[in-house]
Amino acid sequence: MITSFAGALSVLLVLAGVLCLYEFTLYDPTEKAAAPVRSRLYLASVLLITLLGIGGLVALATATVPPMTVLGIIGITAGIPAFAQYLFHQELELDNGPLVSRAVDRWL
Repeated sequence: MITSFAGALSVLLVLAGVLCLYEFTLYDPTEKAAAPVRSRLYLASVLLITLLGIGGLVALATATVPPMTVLGIIGITAGIPAFAQYLFHQELELDNGPLVSRAVDRWL
């Protein structure tokens, strides 16, 4: 039961990483250039959670790491991209990211 839960969270971590990576591509080059360190920090954190999600799936499939270790790593690292994006938006003085802005424009 715990293994399937850890696997589901690993899949969600990979999907969240891919979604954040897509959102990162929506930022203008001028926005990325205005805060280069924070934009790179955000990109690095997105790549980190994506790789950790894939690594968690591989570790669970091969049974090389206990599921509780995978859950611990996911719990520790899952919030890092949100904090990095907050710092990035604070530097640019933005309220929302480009993905949220597109969703609001399309559906509301």
